[in-house]
Amino acid sequence: MQLVMLHGLYMHHTIMRPLAAQLSNLGWQIEGFSYNSLAIDAGLLFERLSALSRPGEPQFLVGHSLGGVLARRYAEQMELPEGSRIVTLGSPHKGAAIARRLAQWKLEGVMGNAHQHGLLTNPNDHYQGSAELGSLAGNAGIGVGRLLLPNEESDTDGTVLVEETRLEGFHDHIILPHSHTSMLFSSEVARQTDLFLRQGRFQQPE
Repeated sequence: MQLVMLHGLYMHHTIMRPLAAQLSNLGWQIEGFSYNSLAIDAGLLFERLSALSRPGEPQFLVGHSLGGVLARRYAEQMELPEGSRIVTLGSPHKGAAIARRLAQWKLEGVMGNAHQHGLLTNPNDHYQGSAELGSLAGNAGIGVGRLLLPNEESDTDGTVLVEETRLEGFHDHIILPHSHTSMLFSSEVARQTDLFLRQGRFQQPE
């Protein structure tokens, strides 16, 4: 089955290769997908994603960070085939406190136009999409977010707060002991991603 993977801010699809290799070993045919994360054209991006959908087959997507936010917005604005599923990894679906801090400092320009595509706020508190969505969060707490948000006490992967990865209407949510970047190298993240894409559920830690 084909799996499209979307990278996060400042990245290229090559950052997804370690996780892609593990998912390939689990039977997925990986479609590398790059986009300009600093100059996002959502309409064009969604058209490109839609063009990758195979007639009569569900569409499967994995998005890391901003890539997951865009994958969610894609599912909310387009009618995906029945049985489609999405896994987002460390994605700030409620907007990111770290992005709001940069905006407070008048530094939102360092995010290009990404702050206009869900990094600052999300106007809806409920997922509106046509595909089942599973959100995976990390709580290792290692990352630049600890420097920009030194007084933040909420669980975090070091960049995105765990609470920012939740929306009502998601099919499942799981927290694993990883940082925002380390989840892209984790065999457990690959296993949990594969489980959700195939079954619509994560395996919750005991």
